[in-house]
Amino acid sequence: MQQLDIFADSEPVQRANDLIAAIARFDDMATRQAMRELVAADPDHEALDKFQVLCDFLEHWIEYITKLDCSAIATTIATEEILIREQIIPASIVMGVKGDLLIRKCWESLARVSEQADIEPRQTDCFAAELYLRAGQFQEVVRIAKIIPGADMRSAVQRWLALGYAGCGKAEQARRAALRFAWLSPQEFDGFVDEMQDAALTRDWSNCQVDLDDHDATWFPAWCANEKVAGVLIQDNIPVCEGSSAYKLVVSLGLRERTGICRTVFEERARLKQLNESFFAFYMKRRYYFDSRMK
Repeated sequence: MQQLDIFADSEPVQRANDLIAAIARFDDMATRQAMRELVAADPDHEALDKFQVLCDFLEHWIEYITKLDCSAIATTIATEEILIREQIIPASIVMGVKGDLLIRKCWESLARVSEQADIEPRQTDCFAAELYLRAGQFQEVVRIAKIIPGADMRSAVQRWLALGYAGCGKAEQARRAALRFAWLSPQEFDGFVDEMQDAALTRDWSNCQVDLDDHDATWFPAWCANEKVAGVLIQDNIPVCEGSSAYKLVVSLGLRERTGICRTVFEERARLKQLNESFFAFYMKRRYYFDSRMK
């Protein structure tokens, strides 16, 4: 009996693997050769269309990105950003893990170009911090974001800082930026929490919504301070809103109540009640519980 060659059908797989490796190296000549070999080995390969998109992109990338016109860098980055998001990311699925690496390298290259061109933060999708974030270069995200003028009062910057610090494993700094983001962009806070993918932040925000279902995210920092879960203290450059005023009062009361009840405590409680009776009721309900835990 003739032995069945179980490797007879592996050539298309090998040719596809060679193509993926060449694309991942940004090797244009090897990519074109590997593509020809894959077509010859399997002209009906199910991923040919996606591979062709990637091959065309690689040729474009090498020809165009390496010869940027400095006078049109912002426009170029914007165009490439759309191309990568809408066409290359979907096509790169056929590359598996190497597809993710390819996309990250592209974002990193655009980030460096953006930084060299000094593109401003208001051009969010073209700004270096955003592009470094997509590249997974978290230290670079923090480096750039923390020196942006007026950073404390810019929600986009606090998002970059929160995600960047989280990626660097700096939970306290990430939480501080998250609390600032809650004050600055309460309508976007749900999506921000999803993007952070931080179990503690997700849990705390969910519990806050249960406790304060008629308050927006600007009250979240005050809730955290009252629940003793924030782990951070924000003292300077606090945005002006009712939630931030409540935060300052709760922080102050937490410090004063450690030494007992005094006239100032009663005065600050009165201010908190005047600010928002619903939150004051929540504060009073919780304080006895925390007092008993501290004893």
